[in-house]
Amino acid sequence: MKSSIINLALSLRCHSTICLDWREICNGIFNCENGEDEPIECLSLETNECKDDEYRCRFGMCIPKTFLRDFSYDCMDLSDEQVPHPAVDFDDSCYMSSKLECDYRLCDVHEFSCGDGQCLSVKNWVQPCIHSSNCDAHCNNGRDLFLSENLLRLNLSHKDNRLNHISFQCWYLLLCNSVEQTSKFFGYNYKTCPCSKSKASESECVRNFHDYCPISFVFQTANNFLYPFVQLLYHNTSSSSSKWWLPTHLCYNSTHCPALRLKGLPLINNLLCVAREEFEYSYPTPWALMQLFSACTFAPTSILTKDKRLFYCEKSMKFVSKYKIYDGSADCLYKEDENWTSNDTIMHIVNMTDRFKCLTNNQWVSRRLIGKGYCLDGSDAFYLGICKRASDIACQFLRGLYIPPINYVFKENCDGENKTIFLNTNNTDETDCEEWPKYRRCDGYWDLSNGDDELNCSNTILSYITHTVTKCRANEHYCMFSNGTMGCLAKEYAGNGHVDCIGGTDERKTCASRDPKSLFQCSSGQCLPLKIICNEESDCRYNEDELICPWFYNVTHPSAYMFICKNGTAIKRAQWCNKIIDCQPDAEDEWFCDLSYPKTMYSLNFLEEYPPLVIDSSPITADKALQLSASLTMSNDYSFEFPDLIDDWYCNRGLTVTTKSSSVQCFCSPSYYGPRCQYQSERVLITLRVDTQSTLSGHENLRNAIRLIACLMFNDLVVHHEVILHEPLMKQMFYLNYPRPPPKQQGNWSVRLDAFLVNAFSVNFIAAWNFDIRFSFLPFTRLVLHLMLQEQESCNTIPCVHGNCRKYLNSPHKEYCQCEQHWSSQYCNISTICSCTGGGQCLDRYRRTLCVCPLGRMGNDCHALFNPCNNIQCANDGTCIPLDERLPIKFICACRKSYYGPRCELANAYIDIYFSKFDFDYNRLLSSAAVVHFLESKEDSSDILFVQNRLLHKPVQFDKLNHVFNNGYKHLSPFILLQIFFESNKFEYYIAAILKSQQTHITTTIHKLNRCPYVNELLLNRTFHEFALVKKVKYYQRACQVNDIIKCFYDEAYLCFCDRDHLPQCLFFQRESTQCTTDYCQNNGHCVQNNFNGMWDFACVCSGCSYGSLCQLTTSQYALSLDAMLGRDILINMSLTDQSLLVKIVLTVITLMLSFGFISNVLALITFKQPKVQEVGCGVYLLCLPIVGQLGLLALTGRFLYLLYTQLYNVDNSSAILWSCISLEYFLSVCPMLFDWLTACIAIERSINMIKGISFNKSNSVWWAKRVILLLTIAVLGVGWHEPFIRQLIDDPRATTRHTWCTYGRHSVSFA
Repeated sequence: MKSSIINLALSLRCHSTICLDWREICNGIFNCENGEDEPIECLSLETNECKDDEYRCRFGMCIPKTFLRDFSYDCMDLSDEQVPHPAVDFDDSCYMSSKLECDYRLCDVHEFSCGDGQCLSVKNWVQPCIHSSNCDAHCNNGRDLFLSENLLRLNLSHKDNRLNHISFQCWYLLLCNSVEQTSKFFGYNYKTCPCSKSKASESECVRNFHDYCPISFVFQTANNFLYPFVQLLYHNTSSSSSKWWLPTHLCYNSTHCPALRLKGLPLINNLLCVAREEFEYSYPTPWALMQLFSACTFAPTSILTKDKRLFYCEKSMKFVSKYKIYDGSADCLYKEDENWTSNDTIMHIVNMTDRFKCLTNNQWVSRRLIGKGYCLDGSDAFYLGICKRASDIACQFLRGLYIPPINYVFKENCDGENKTIFLNTNNTDETDCEEWPKYRRCDGYWDLSNGDDELNCSNTILSYITHTVTKCRANEHYCMFSNGTMGCLAKEYAGNGHVDCIGGTDERKTCASRDPKSLFQCSSGQCLPLKIICNEESDCRYNEDELICPWFYNVTHPSAYMFICKNGTAIKRAQWCNKIIDCQPDAEDEWFCDLSYPKTMYSLNFLEEYPPLVIDSSPITADKALQLSASLTMSNDYSFEFPDLIDDWYCNRGLTVTTKSSSVQCFCSPSYYGPRCQYQSERVLITLRVDTQSTLSGHENLRNAIRLIACLMFNDLVVHHEVILHEPLMKQMFYLNYPRPPPKQQGNWSVRLDAFLVNAFSVNFIAAWNFDIRFSFLPFTRLVLHLMLQEQESCNTIPCVHGNCRKYLNSPHKEYCQCEQHWSSQYCNISTICSCTGGGQCLDRYRRTLCVCPLGRMGNDCHALFNPCNNIQCANDGTCIPLDERLPIKFICACRKSYYGPRCELANAYIDIYFSKFDFDYNRLLSSAAVVHFLESKEDSSDILFVQNRLLHKPVQFDKLNHVFNNGYKHLSPFILLQIFFESNKFEYYIAAILKSQQTHITTTIHKLNRCPYVNELLLNRTFHEFALVKKVKYYQRACQVNDIIKCFYDEAYLCFCDRDHLPQCLFFQRESTQCTTDYCQNNGHCVQNNFNGMWDFACVCSGCSYGSLCQLTTSQYALSLDAMLGRDILINMSLTDQSLLVKIVLTVITLMLSFGFISNVLALITFKQPKVQEVGCGVYLLCLPIVGQLGLLALTGRFLYLLYTQLYNVDNSSAILWSCISLEYFLSVCPMLFDWLTACIAIERSINMIKGISFNKSNSVWWAKRVILLLTIAVLGVGWHEPFIRQLIDDPRATTRHTWCTYGRHSVSFA
């Protein structure tokens, strides 16, 4: 057979059955005769280890742990999501789909790749076509049939092999024994085959085999996937087994597979042939053969044996990665990797950081298997909540990123079911329950036998029926007597063992003890479920179940699906007993429904609303229910039309284009190339999510966007690049292609990402990342990244001539030169011509220049215009921003802070917060920061608080309104919590709102009473403080009973609210770390960070005499400057006319000082220049004073203008700004000092003159004065030598434009 070309990597040519798919490279199976598709580099996939913050896929690649179990596939083998894989969602449609999941999906070792993302289980493929499910187990694109056809046709085409001289009759006999589809492929009717699988053992078939087939011959069956590496040999002798259709020997090249220690003889073509009887199975299945010969990929050596990253399957003779041990998928033939007994010691010795350790034994379970019962003790199902959304606590636990301090919710304490059986402790959730509340009043459930706990309740449906409908007194229950009239029954007659009311409403324990679902008691003692009463069918012996609704008899033909009110109104049966009064005014649709009310100890309905809102608190009626309900209509405008299959197949996953000359051409996707897109591209799939500063979400800053330039680099040369526009909160995927046609060069392949801040007029560089491609030998690989965009650190290790030395964000030890415009090369020393127009910026990439275009421009030189905003009107003063012309959404509306939506048409909900002037110290709040938590509970996890929104509010305004928006939501969340940082490392919680209804805006005031203290402050018995959390929670009702004003408290696991009955309602509350990953704060300020939904922000809580956004301004001794005095009042990015009154006053004063000082100093200079004045030393001193004074005024004016310029305008030249800062501060400090010393010299000389009188020597005084002035100047200038070393430039990394501060630095840290 001629060499078959692997259509993906044309550089790899080998003898194979069909062209290989990229998925068949390094898949552990020899698809080429000599194993060229399994090079030694494949071993690096098995030995690869990931970082602590990464998850290792089964295939060997690494992804961020934050992407594990997030409901989107990031591993090529889909091993990052829960098993079994829901691959059926896209698997069967891959042959006609362009979904990326199909493009990158990697098949498992026991699967056959259909070449388009569909993976066919080998076990299903080889089954006989008996059931329809088996008949459909084939590749939709026919690749498996094409392989089978080639294998069967091969047996007739090799005339040069004497062992292949078989007759057509022999070939047809063996063909009939294959699957039905293969026979059809050759045009034969499988049903007419004389020796099909069902008839193969008949004597006539055995005789035909002996008659038509030679004594020895090679025949490849339709499912020999391992050909040509493994070939099948048949011996046709009289002693042959009756299973004639099975090969007698399996032959393979043992020189390429020294790992297998099989006994055999070199019978054909120097191949080692192993008799069928040597195998443990009577004849290995194709799946078993694939597993067996997958051991050939790595030859056993002493180095591999000692490698702790590998596990050796002794019986299967195969090396696998240690991370494949007990991962739910057998990689070894005899399943040693899944046999727990054999790997217990190994799993204990090897640090498996990415695994979940079962709680009571040494089992380590793959995180994708948690919750599937793989732990023998069942502890893998013991975690809090459910994983339905990527942000859920359970999902974070499954990723290994968060371990909750307790694994059950508060209300599950003391409920009779032990949930701490895996904890080695005497304290469980079912111990120490003596003080645990036993029942709650007014929850509708009779905890006391006489129902005393449900009397005298207000604002409930039960109280409405009792007091409004039946007019009962406070100590009476409503009751329907045996004559069918509604009345009242005193509590003394309830629970006495005698039934006085129809349905047993006064003796509820009787039926409840028998059947909790049948609670209506007939007078005969029979108990009925409520759903069958009032259905016009007598179920009680004496018809009590129909007596309670006698008006039904007046209805001619009532529907079984309707409930009829006394007034004749018909309502749906589903509205009966729904806790909404639909029948007016007597609420008969809710009669007797309280029999089925569940016991409710813990419910948020018992919380008191804060701040109190004016709402109608009467029982819910049907009219109110309609007003409170909101209908959500799902739009199903999206439709998908399947492409024409002929066109789709003609251009493999490409577009068919007919030219003017009627010729057909193909436009290929990035994954393919060739005249008909028949070749697979060698490529890298990049998946990334970038977390950005929250300041970029403001209205003005939304006019900016982040443009990413991704470059595939080979030894620092750009091979391919892609430009994408960053989309917040989303994973973005794109391809970078290796050179075409292959082969690609061997060397250092890497991906560099550059981030730019772009708007309609300018482009500004922000930062860069650089990542090595780990498995560049593969034709296709994937790079999955979760990045945080922040300011890059500068460096001075590289001599950048016309640029700045920078460090990569992901590799601080790697530096590079960021060149200025019109300069390029490694050290920015080569002048270049930039052809980018319209505000575009040239990005030099070592002999290749790329244009980074502003918004609204595109093309290689940014010359083409792109403006989709011509006819777009954004509501509420929003601004239309053009995006990428390749995106489905061509524009966005940048909304003002109070609006959101595609066109800014929706208003954000917001809360106005005041702080009580009597409870808070203004000076304490001045430098504080607050994290505002918008919290909610969900239906499926009502005892867990989920973060709907979280933002950082800085500064907290004591004397003003704090306006906080719940961005992206039209209603406020039910709970709003403030986490206020008053000083370093200390914070306090304050409850801002508890809402029971949907509100778009509220105003609240924070008092000291709103504080949520730590629970130990409320537990007066200090013994409780030492209890473990599982025990301490049993005494939390004491915390709510300390006084009547406690609203809330917290512990390590829960946020608890004290309800109207002074009982704790505790909800699990995950406390996120607020510690900054990078400390941006100066002067010992405390850095508080908030990272939520892909947006990060920080604030500095200043201490002592420091203030400013970075605590960079200080009024402490020796550090006073204009920045400290005026920095707080200067409005950044605002024009001079928009500045505060104080800034304008200071500017006016300094201008007047400079003007009048100049006039005064000029006049003084003219005066003291007179010869008569210069006759004495005082005249010399006086002559120097106006000069020094004027220099000081110029330094003061320059320093003020410097401060204004750096805050009002963007700063580009850091070096010039730094030296301006140093020189101005230097002269501003030495000029007044020199002025003072000269003034002192004048006083000294005058004193000497008065002492000496007429003997005073004028000429000597002049001589001394000149020398003293020189010495003083040198000394004063020398005193200020430290000034260049104590000044530093800092700028806020959150700012979209650069505004530096010239500050006094106690430690040398620069963000410039």
